Parts: sequence; structure tokens; C-alpha cells
Amino acid sequence: MAMTLRLDEEHDRLLEALAARFGRSKTEVVEIALDELAVRADKSARTRAAFDRVRARDAALLERLAR
Repeated sequence: MAMTLRLDEEHDRLLEALAARFGRSKTEVVEIALDELAVRADKSARTRAAFDRVRARDAALLERLAR
């Protein structure tokens, strides 16, 4: 699906520089960035969920350790 991406001059220069540095098109750089952001967001959500499970499961222990 085609899409128009509007960037300010600073971000367009950055995108151009990254594309040149990695020998990729600007579109490829945007796709890579989106993929990496999605992975990072998923990892953060899974980490938060695991933390919440441990905190709920071990609430009494954590309370005793905090004293």
C-alpha cells in the first residue's frame, strides 16, 4: 500500500543520511525502524507483564524484604 510520509527538514536529512550510510533506500530505512520499534514495544510489554506477575505472586516476600 502506498503512503506519503511528511517529514520536517531535519528528519528528512537524518533519513537521507541513514539511507546513505547503510546503502538502503529511505523506504527500507523507515521499514527497518518500524520493525525494530515494534519488537521493542512487544518486549517492553512482555517484560512489564512478567514483572507484574512476580510482584503480585511475591507481594508478601517483597514487603518483608523492604523492611
